[in-house]
Amino acid sequence: MPHFDLFFKTEDLRRRLEPRLGLIPPFFEFTVRTGTPEVRYFDPNDPMWKDFPFPVPEGTVYVFDDDIPARALGGGMQNRASVRVRPKDTDDEVVILSIWHEILHAVGQPADDMVGRAGEWQSASERLIWAAWQSLSRPIDVPFWHRKFYAWLTERAASGEGER
Repeated sequence: MPHFDLFFKTEDLRRRLEPRLGLIPPFFEFTVRTGTPEVRYFDPNDPMWKDFPFPVPEGTVYVFDDDIPARALGGGMQNRASVRVRPKDTDDEVVILSIWHEILHAVGQPADDMVGRAGEWQSASERLIWAAWQSLSRPIDVPFWHRKFYAWLTERAASGEGER
């Protein structure tokens, strides 16, 4: 099971989000801390990543609420992840799903491939619901589908299947 040191930049973020970490499957284990781990910053000339802090130590996740110029809201790779929390982000539907998404990337899972891999993670009945959902012009980029996809990716990671 992957273990991460999960740093919340502020005590307010920790108090707000730590109780909701149970929404992430117990396959992922966390030691929760307050503060900032050692970070590095991506290319300052890239508007997607400008001033985006990313943890240096392996096995680290950093959750922060800085107002930075980067367009990115999160990143995960090589057993590390970073998640940006904006004032408008809801806890369960955005922030916790973002943490789950990025730690899936950190352990080598294709968390951005929900649509392209739909045939792999959906049951036959879910495919029907998916099609009906879309036929009603409903967006598929919603927590309901993300939770199902991330749960499948978590099972995939637990079985040792990955993209590394």
